[in-house]
Amino acid sequence: MTNPGRPRKSGIDDAIIDAFAELVTDHGYAAVTVDQVVRRAGTNKPAFYRRFRDLADLVPRLLGARHGLDADIDTGTLIGDFVEVQRRQVALFSDPPVARGLVGWAAHAGAHPESAEPFVSAYLAPRRAFTRVILARAVARGEIRAGADAEWIADLLTGPLLMRIVLPGMPPVTSVLGGQAVHAALDAVGFDGDRGGVVL
Repeated sequence: MTNPGRPRKSGIDDAIIDAFAELVTDHGYAAVTVDQVVRRAGTNKPAFYRRFRDLADLVPRLLGARHGLDADIDTGTLIGDFVEVQRRQVALFSDPPVARGLVGWAAHAGAHPESAEPFVSAYLAPRRAFTRVILARAVARGEIRAGADAEWIADLLTGPLLMRIVLPGMPPVTSVLGGQAVHAALDAVGFDGDRGGVVL
């Protein structure tokens, strides 16, 4: 008979993720260690490594827990869907652990590409894929014509916000910027309807 072993406590997962978020906010991603995380979480390294491969493995779990994957968005209109995506992205890029930790994590992922795989597969890819769903629904409703490049639309919605937290000396991410990106995406898909609903 297989011994399933001791069941994992979800409270420890949450404590580790919360401790990681706090430490990244305080010190930036590059300065955080597993020892610091488990100490603040009130657990130990064996418990950490039963759940996560390394600190980079925490990134998609943190983002998913705090900001979701967007798959629940369905407002009934293209503008409504784009606006809700942007509301969430403004919250995402304004979130202290993201704003403080993204550059350090990206540098780590650049040096160790394998560490980015959980982020890509569990967080980035599903969110980007959902852009295709939004556009397909808009086509079915007759709001836009078929043929829009979903990858480019995802870039248009995310790129301006991402630039604000990656490049030094840039102003903060705001709802105004999020709305401007929505207008750019609407231009790119050929939307010619009323845009009065673009309010974040």
